[in-house]
Amino acid sequence: MESEQQPNPGSLGALLRQVPQRFELLQALLILEREQQAADSLGTGSDLEGELARLRAQQTVDSLGTGSDPEREVVRLRGPLLPEFAPSEISSLRLVPNVKVPGARLTLHTQVFGLGGPDGPLPYAYQEWLQQRARNRDHGTVAFLDLFQHRLLSLMYRVQQRQRVALPYRQPALSPVYQQLRALCGLSSSSVEQLTVLPERALIARAGLLANRRRSLAGFQNLLKHYFDLPVQLHGYQGAWQQIASSDQSVLGRKGRNLTLGRNALCGTRAWDEHAGIHIRLGPQEPRMAERFMPGQEAHQQLAALVAFYFGAQLRCTVSVHVTSSAILTLGHQQPAALGQGTRLNRVARTGDFRIDLRLHEEGST
Repeated sequence: MESEQQPNPGSLGALLRQVPQRFELLQALLILEREQQAADSLGTGSDLEGELARLRAQQTVDSLGTGSDPEREVVRLRGPLLPEFAPSEISSLRLVPNVKVPGARLTLHTQVFGLGGPDGPLPYAYQEWLQQRARNRDHGTVAFLDLFQHRLLSLMYRVQQRQRVALPYRQPALSPVYQQLRALCGLSSSSVEQLTVLPERALIARAGLLANRRRSLAGFQNLLKHYFDLPVQLHGYQGAWQQIASSDQSVLGRKGRNLTLGRNALCGTRAWDEHAGIHIRLGPQEPRMAERFMPGQEAHQQLAALVAFYFGAQLRCTVSVHVTSSAILTLGHQQPAALGQGTRLNRVARTGDFRIDLRLHEEGST
């Protein structure tokens, strides 16, 4: 591998080389690998010869733990060989002369994991013997053990990238657990099309609630409260008349049907369903904030999508938006009002909040 390309002054890579003890091992390795990936592409810089050299260096660099030649990786890793406790995960990060090719090799010393150290498999007496050999300028045994330590640390780095639940220093969507959380929330390909008005991260953040297939009013109230950031109250058992299908209705006569008393005999064409819907109380809030929930607005569509996703599209939902009376809107060009939604005649002075009643249908309209 060629000599390391120096990072820009003041960058995170430069700070890593100055004070490596302030970084975690995983963070440092991610920074070093991304520096190599972020090098200028051929033909985009002003120095063509420098770009060719960087391109040749990139072509000979493997990701940690993926290749068979450690010399082709971005950094050389060395583990502990002393029975001592280190105050930080990284002991040092410096350039070490390369005996195979001209130039220096970036080498990182860590005390996190390895053959030696206070918790390593090597006995303390053997680690002390290695230090004595090093003082006598015999580094052959240490260099041989470093081959295994580099491989162990590289594999640990790969395992952390793949199996760590919340991988830091990376976008949440690139986390290994992100797809599992989507599956727990029920965000399949069919449901994603219906939730285009909702940010996916808002649902992923409530995976603990959505993973439970038993839907409760308390869980949905918590979901709305954190999503819209306002007081929310839910009331269940909002009954309504449901139309009975013609095939289930009772018909008298010789060719009648559904006439067995106590089983399928029905009188009428409608039935009262006590669990037909719910009522949502939003607020109190300022008039300008309440306008978000008017029909056609984004918050109104998001609320309808949340209700359909959580309870199903067949649930009837009524909404009452409570508006504080501290700021009463007046008619004018500056404050246009919507008739039948948030407008009322203030003939008599009254105390308390105003209420705007809405109804959500399956398609999200009123």
